[in-house]
Amino acid sequence: MSAHRPLEPTLYPQPELRAALMLTGAHTAHVPAGWQYGRHDHPHFELGLLLHGEQHTRLTGRTLVQRPGDLIFLTPFEAHGAMAPADSAFYCLHFDVDDIELRRVLCLMGSRVFSAGDEVLRHVTPVLERMGRANPAAVPALAWRLEVCASLYALFAALAQGPARAPALPQAALQTAERLATLIEREVEQGAETPIEAAIRRLGYTPGHGNTLFRQVYGLSAQQYRSMLKLRRAKLLLLDAALSVGQVSERLGYSSVAHFSRQFRRWAGVSPAGFRQAAPG
Repeated sequence: MSAHRPLEPTLYPQPELRAALMLTGAHTAHVPAGWQYGRHDHPHFELGLLLHGEQHTRLTGRTLVQRPGDLIFLTPFEAHGAMAPADSAFYCLHFDVDDIELRRVLCLMGSRVFSAGDEVLRHVTPVLERMGRANPAAVPALAWRLEVCASLYALFAALAQGPARAPALPQAALQTAERLATLIEREVEQGAETPIEAAIRRLGYTPGHGNTLFRQVYGLSAQQYRSMLKLRRAKLLLLDAALSVGQVSERLGYSSVAHFSRQFRRWAGVSPAGFRQAAPG
């Protein structure tokens, strides 16, 4: 009898995860009939699950109506105001994430309401309900933060698995935005920096039009995206105690430590040394 050769293990490549996540303004609100919130915009994504009642969200040129169990999703810088014609309750949160593929999926999804029967709600509603009911005082602070992160990524996965929508932009415009994002990512990793305007012109667009395309695809300007990536990389490098602040500054391509320190404080609200001191040991 011939010897059987052992089966080779099947290896499945795992994704590389390098993303920064911000959650802000998560809360449950109970409002009376006639409640209104003035028109405004902000640089974050927004999600709101209507628990009971009714809510009308006014956008530019249209109004989104929510009924119990409906989920509203708003993209960054979408001017909106809200009112409740009846006693209502909702769970709302704002978030931002620098994963460029996720941003593209979320932005092209567009501001909209997911209504009862929508497949997305089957995945998203349990996550939001769990977040809304959770008691942060019942668990250690670190465990609570990790629970929230896990819930948010479960929510993102549910949204990403939702029904695909036709891109609102031509394929050439999508590819241009993606090429610009790739250039920015590569340069941040290398500590290099081509002026955004020059990079856009190199792709065949005027800076104004190129930035408009980038914002439509990713929900922020190309310069804002570069700043997000540089802040994330700066924080990661500062966590390495073997590197001085000067070495971190040099790796990020700054001409002086003072310039880097000023920029980091504008981004993070604290100096590089202050961030390093506050980081867990």
